[in-house]
Amino acid sequence: MEANLTPDLAPQADRDLLRAFVDRADGAAFAELVNRHGPLVLGACRRVLADAPDAEDAFQATFLILARKAKTVRRPERLGSWLYGVALRCAFRVRKRVLRAKEQPMPELLAPPPPDPHWADVRGILDAEIGKLPEKLHTALVLCELQGLDRATVAARLGVPIGTVSSRLSRAKDALRRRLVRRGITLTLVAVGLVLTQAAAAAAVPPPLAATTVTGALRFATGATGGTRAAVLAGKILHEQFAHRVAVGLVAVGLVVAAFWGGWWLFRPVPDRDRIQGHWEFVSFQFGGMRVPGNFRFAATIDEQMVHFGGRPFRYTLDPSQSPKAIDMEVPGPDGEPQMCQGVYELTDDRLTVHLAMAGLPRPTSLQPADEGQAIVMVMERMRED
Repeated sequence: MEANLTPDLAPQADRDLLRAFVDRADGAAFAELVNRHGPLVLGACRRVLADAPDAEDAFQATFLILARKAKTVRRPERLGSWLYGVALRCAFRVRKRVLRAKEQPMPELLAPPPPDPHWADVRGILDAEIGKLPEKLHTALVLCELQGLDRATVAARLGVPIGTVSSRLSRAKDALRRRLVRRGITLTLVAVGLVLTQAAAAAAVPPPLAATTVTGALRFATGATGGTRAAVLAGKILHEQFAHRVAVGLVAVGLVVAAFWGGWWLFRPVPDRDRIQGHWEFVSFQFGGMRVPGNFRFAATIDEQMVHFGGRPFRYTLDPSQSPKAIDMEVPGPDGEPQMCQGVYELTDDRLTVHLAMAGLPRPTSLQPADEGQAIVMVMERMRED
């Protein structure tokens, strides 16, 4: 890839390369951006997607989106962080498509707990948790740890003192560690640094993939879509972003109209029996004091009466009038037959936490089990619909 670049492009800032691409459709400038940020993007895609062709589709889609939206990138000095975020969105979109395409087997609930967390355990959720950090912390972590830039370079690029970069990086690592702990993976700050070092290991972009990406991006920037999976993926995500902006605008207009006409009914809370329905993905599962590895990621679908997972339906009922909110739910018994357990739950728009007592035991009084050996604790996040 580098051999085909004009020699004076490498020292140019991302801002100048983007401007050259936007103003003159400069293919060499875009190729330099792929060359410069490709390892970061491909590394993120490979960590989320085990299948190499899927990872390459997400990689290409990321740069196709850049080609179409290059003129709207507001902070070119943070382009690496911007591309990383787009790469995660593409990769997780592909992974959810794969999850829905095949039934996810239910893990062995009584399997022994894994040894101390290591890279294989963390890899499946690392990028998801980095993506949830506040923007300033996220940017410092991506540029310094995943893209390998020194702090002086990052400070100059962001226009802040080196001490500010160091402070943000330290806070980012600590916030990431705490987020991983909530996922059931306990790491020291030193171990977090080692995990990030492994994540930052260079993901060399194969020259044919880089060349195909640049060619496809130049066509995609002109409005051509093509029939490749990467182009379809990029088109869907761009459509989602446009639809989201339109929806936000309509909601804003609707709120103004509702306020004007006294539309108080728009703000009535949606009942839990409706909010809980949909597609969910398990992010942690604890059974009788034993924790299923944090990267198993199997899916569940909840309707009005049943929770469907592991290829089987299990009945449940809700009583949100209690404090904490109560749930009764079937789980597989020792003989494989369903048995009803009493529990409590907490539900937000994107997250569901359920704490069940073992069958025959009284209902828990909080989401935190007093005796983990007598509890089933499930944490799920809502899957976005295609």
